[in-house]
Amino acid sequence: MLIPRLNIRSSHLLTPEDFAQLSRNAKVLEQDERGIKVLQMENGNILKVFRVRHTFTLARVYSYARHFCRNADRLKRLGVPTVEIVQLFHFEESTDTAVLYQPLLGHTLRQLHISGLTDHALMENLGRFVAQLHEDGIYFRSLHFGNVVKTPEERLGLIDIADLKVYHHSLTNWHRARNFRHLQRYRDDWMSLSMAERKAFADGYFTAAQLSPKAASALRQKLKFLPGA
Repeated sequence: MLIPRLNIRSSHLLTPEDFAQLSRNAKVLEQDERGIKVLQMENGNILKVFRVRHTFTLARVYSYARHFCRNADRLKRLGVPTVEIVQLFHFEESTDTAVLYQPLLGHTLRQLHISGLTDHALMENLGRFVAQLHEDGIYFRSLHFGNVVKTPEERLGLIDIADLKVYHHSLTNWHRARNFRHLQRYRDDWMSLSMAERKAFADGYFTAAQLSPKAASALRQKLKFLPGA
């Protein structure tokens, strides 16, 4: 819930008893040595826990969970499908925070790829989608096939959005090149596609991106999965 006028999302206290109650009938999706990280509620909603690992960090002032919520709000304003925030939480006597959200319905590109459901049209659409993100100033360091969802409405959206920034201008070529590197970090995602599908991504991107011929030529060289790159 956003506080009127201030546009600040209110945070609810989550006591150990509250957390135990939430966890009782939930499915643990992810955990580590520090405890539960992600829970799936019986109704399908997700509770994601954020823990501060360092003593001196901005996350103690502006929490990771609040940043996650702000990113969801910004993406929605820009028309990018993403998760729907239900509630922001802070833990009692702790710097830990959490967010409860409705997941984005659909299948990730990695799931579709494993099922043999990627094709030329989907990859061209992905290229156009990434170009629009860059034009809108969205720099998503966790951009990869596992975090892009194809929705039932045939749109592409983003999940796991904590690691995302929105600038007030389109991305520079330097930022676009770095984002291409993030997108290509999982080599198997790309190398198991046909060359026509890989080329479709590039064609979709550079057709939609508003770049000068010189900038486009320099950026195309950063796509390592294309011949000659």
